Amino acid sequence: MKRVTGAVALLITLGMPFLLGFANIRLLIAPAFLEWEYSRPGFPPDRHGLSRQQRLELAPVAVEFLLSPDRPVEAIRLLREQTLDGVQIYSQDELDHMIDVKRLTDIILRVAWATGVIVIGGTLVLVWRSETRGAAWNGLFNGAVLTAGILAGISAYILVGWRSFFTRFHELLFPPGSWTFAYSQTLIRLFPERLWFDVGVLLGVGTLVEAILIGLVARWLGRRHQGLGEHQKMN
Repeated sequence: MKRVTGAVALLITLGMPFLLGFANIRLLIAPAFLEWEYSRPGFPPDRHGLSRQQRLELAPVAVEFLLSPDRPVEAIRLLREQTLDGVQIYSQDELDHMIDVKRLTDIILRVAWATGVIVIGGTLVLVWRSETRGAAWNGLFNGAVLTAGILAGISAYILVGWRSFFTRFHELLFPPGSWTFAYSQTLIRLFPERLWFDVGVLLGVGTLVEAILIGLVARWLGRRHQGLGEHQKMN
């Protein structure tokens, strides 16, 4: 029983960084985020003439594409059919890249769901019995510490060397040469580097704050559980 309890607690710990990070990515894949981002003071205008309103009409279709239940090669029709003044707005290399992005997004969303089941389900299973409740709080606390450690490092990297982080991130996840575009191409006009910097900061800092809060609550519950156990032994 102790081995099973320890294994479940370990899964909670290891699943926490993926759950928080990937769930927050899902929250940012939303038209509301684009509207907020485009409205921020100092957000760069499109140097080739797209207005804020045009951006808000065109960009959410990319969100719809990423969240589509269809396979990437089928869902890409949403972007392929987009036009401006009767002209298709995306080139073939941009469409190919977006197919790669959706494949990655689909994996992220599946992992978010899977780790959600592991972390939340595992916690509920351990909390159900008084003798395993402490392991649940320890698993959550250790997961929060692990997440905070990872995110602290990533956030520092983003803030100190954003361009290096941006480049290495893309080199790791996408084929060479498939993710670089001219400033005149639609993907850059709709989603400039400033937007991705803000995404990185929000993900890093937001997930770090969530991890700290979960860690504090888990530590408090763990100490409370330990105190109750010692009190019961004394009686």
